Amino acid sequence: MKATIDLSKIDTVKGSNEGFDVQIYHPGTNEDLGISIHVLGKDSDEFIKVSRAQSKKRLAKMSKGGFRNTAPVPVEEIDQDSLALLAACTKSWKGVIVSGKAVECTPDNAVMIYERFPWIREQVDTAIGDRANFIKS
Repeated sequence: MKATIDLSKIDTVKGSNEGFDVQIYHPGTNEDLGISIHVLGKDSDEFIKVSRAQSKKRLAKMSKGGFRNTAPVPVEEIDQDSLALLAACTKSWKGVIVSGKAVECTPDNAVMIYERFPWIREQVDTAIGDRANFIKS
């Protein structure tokens, strides 16, 4: 018979609320760039709150006009929501420099970084979605 495990040891909600430091790597060479971005996970209260608010907004928009309103949500709106969700889960960073100037970690600046540098966005998005990052050993 397999040994049982205390599920509190794999509490991804607690870990997601505490966050994880994503190390950012060069997209071509995979070199560690010395950039660290502290993010919350997809099981965090913040991620769930923002995600639900975005879903409610889309549902309300779709329900206007009853059954005849079958217009799809524009892909640009979905992309902006995705950026806003990543920005809401971005709590701090170290080493983010653009054009020789350190960039303060704010939601607006996070959106700017993720739009301008999609390879950073991809690394952060992947890290937020990987529950293993939020399990404390």
